[in-house]
Amino acid sequence: MTKFSSKIGVSAFILLVSGVVCKALGALFRLPLTNLLGIEGIGVFQLVMSLYSFALVLTCGGVTNALSKLISSARAKGESKKISVFMVRAVLSGLAIGLAIGLIFLAFSKLIASFQSITAWSSYMLFLLLLPLGAGLAAFRGFFQGHENMLPTAVSQVLEQIFKFAFGLLFAYYFGKFGVSLGVFGAFLGMVISEVVALGYLLVLYIVRNRKRAKLFSKGYASAVEVSGEFFTQQNLSKNICSDARKQFDRANYPLMLSASVLPLVNAFDGLVIVARLKLAGFSGADAAQLFGLQAGVVGAILNFPLIISIAVTTTLLPNISYLISRGTFGKYVIERGLKILLFLILPTTFGMVAISKVALPLLYADMTENLLFVAFWLMFYGAFSIVLTALMQYFVMLLQANGQFNFILIATAIGGFVKAVLSFFLASVPSVNIFALVIGNIAMAGIICVAAIVKLKKEIAFSVGFADILLLLFATLVMFVAVFCFLNFNYFHPIVNLVLAIMIGVLTYTVLTAPFIIKILPKLKNKTPFKKAK
Repeated sequence: MTKFSSKIGVSAFILLVSGVVCKALGALFRLPLTNLLGIEGIGVFQLVMSLYSFALVLTCGGVTNALSKLISSARAKGESKKISVFMVRAVLSGLAIGLAIGLIFLAFSKLIASFQSITAWSSYMLFLLLLPLGAGLAAFRGFFQGHENMLPTAVSQVLEQIFKFAFGLLFAYYFGKFGVSLGVFGAFLGMVISEVVALGYLLVLYIVRNRKRAKLFSKGYASAVEVSGEFFTQQNLSKNICSDARKQFDRANYPLMLSASVLPLVNAFDGLVIVARLKLAGFSGADAAQLFGLQAGVVGAILNFPLIISIAVTTTLLPNISYLISRGTFGKYVIERGLKILLFLILPTTFGMVAISKVALPLLYADMTENLLFVAFWLMFYGAFSIVLTALMQYFVMLLQANGQFNFILIATAIGGFVKAVLSFFLASVPSVNIFALVIGNIAMAGIICVAAIVKLKKEIAFSVGFADILLLLFATLVMFVAVFCFLNFNYFHPIVNLVLAIMIGVLTYTVLTAPFIIKILPKLKNKTPFKKAK
């Protein structure tokens, strides 16, 4: 294995581990938070969170990937002077947009909460702090990722989750004594603390990393210009470089920001209308809020766990593939290998979680009724298909980003989001569909974007995945699912013991059945040298 390939593997592993830790802490955060606020309270929390997610994406949704792509490309072309311009542009634009959106939520907090039929308007006031902090985090993470250093991102994410867990629950417990709405406010106040800590860590790391380099660069640049006698010419050239860098950043950032805002926008739309649409399906307001809380706050939080795999893979590969494309190489081998490994990991993880859900959910949520458990299982089952499609969507969108297809990403995502919103809105009022409309909308959106991306990429980058490999992975996943589900239904031992044994059976079954696939991959990872080490 080449040193560069090893670096990719290590970076992906770092992000995967941090993702697992963050998801575990997030799940641990939601468990006691749900017990503190109740199912209805966690539904209110999710309604506010859906708007926060949308506002955060509007603030800095394209910044991290834009910086990762642009900085890696600048490194490949030797345009190091542009990197600081990209960074300054990212920070200033993020802060300005974050403050502007935060002021809007501050001014209309009561009106927004009233439209949602909730009383948690005080939580929206905290957006004035949360959004600028989030913009700073996105910029500094993108900077380090563009230099193929994933450790700062991983550490900052873990720090953010740890402090959110500690202070979010502490404040939710304290303020929750005065009502559910104030309990939600306390949870968001804890998020403010966590983002301050994470941003402080990245800021210190950035200053320490760049202090010596900045001094050396400024001395070397000044002496070189003076000796050549071209000070004013170089100064004008520097202005042109800065202007070009700012335009490059804007051309990448804003389409990515808008495309990234589509899903949160649709989710926010769901949060605004879902209760009313479920009422038309025959549910009471409390039952409708409970169903939405079950889908978004319980099932969604658990089922999104496997997406850490696709996030780790795409985040790691984006700067590397961008680097290769900028050097005139498209990295066909690494694209195909990354896609196969993604499928190999995402399929059993997603459907394995569904297989154990009937035993795991009652252990996690002791007050869950039989009726809610039944609904939760089928939400997870159908939602698993949307998770797999979403992982593939993230991978193909990453390839489009690496290839600079920012406007195409925006168009495809907008079409997919529109279809999702239409399906969710109309199907939610159908009694036989109700809350499952959100799952159907997710599947439609991810599927549309995947198809559009594949069609576009086939014209730009030649890659393929063997049909036999996909068939083997699907067959192994099916057998694993049946084996785990059937074992748990026999209920031999204590539920926790059954759960552990079922997971072991699932891992063993899947590993044995996919042994030919694993054997075929390992020699290629060991012997191939697809590209040179990035400088």
